[in-house]
Amino acid sequence: MKILVINPVGTSRWDETDKKIYQSFASLETEIEVISLGEGPISIETRKTEADAIPRIVETALKNHESYDAIIVNCCADPGVDIIRSLLDKPVVGPCEASLALASVLGKKIGIVTVSKTGIPIFEELVKKLNFEEFVVSIRAIGISVPEIEKNLQKTVNLLLEECKKAEKDGAEVIVLGCTGFAGLAERLQKHMAIPIIDPAGAAVKIAENLVSLKLSHSKKRYFS
Repeated sequence: MKILVINPVGTSRWDETDKKIYQSFASLETEIEVISLGEGPISIETRKTEADAIPRIVETALKNHESYDAIIVNCCADPGVDIIRSLLDKPVVGPCEASLALASVLGKKIGIVTVSKTGIPIFEELVKKLNFEEFVVSIRAIGISVPEIEKNLQKTVNLLLEECKKAEKDGAEVIVLGCTGFAGLAERLQKHMAIPIIDPAGAAVKIAENLVSLKLSHSKKRYFS
């Protein structure tokens, strides 16, 4: 099985790191490949950057999909996912939707913790679009941008832990990390939390693998070209 992960940013600086993280979640027989856009925003944290990136994401998927069994768009805003689903007959997975789907199995009250506060309205709208309004009881942000995550990783973990605990006080029974830049950090956070923490990269790759294994793809009653 081969899965293509599209980094929806105009830099390849995270491609190798993300490949290792996704591969760490994948089954032994699954091969992960990560590619980024030729140009575009450094991160997707506003509606403008999302709008700038989506045409490039779709174009990248259409140009590169043929040798892959599934596609993951490596951003928790799930940009361009619905469009690609309507154009290709193979599983296309967004990390946010995959994480929320798994979270709804683990608990019925979900908290989301993302990066910058500008992302909160985007998540509010995405949650409504995905029909998870009744599940999501808390959406919080740690107040830094995606490129800042790796500058001081311990600071990032501390900020995440603080907001995860606040989300639990809001009533959350399970936490979704609302940025694929947080991929690989759920295990560190889980040591300090009594409720499940979902890694968006792990959720996305496992949903993709299972859809391929079950020979399932998206309904053309919903995703039609």
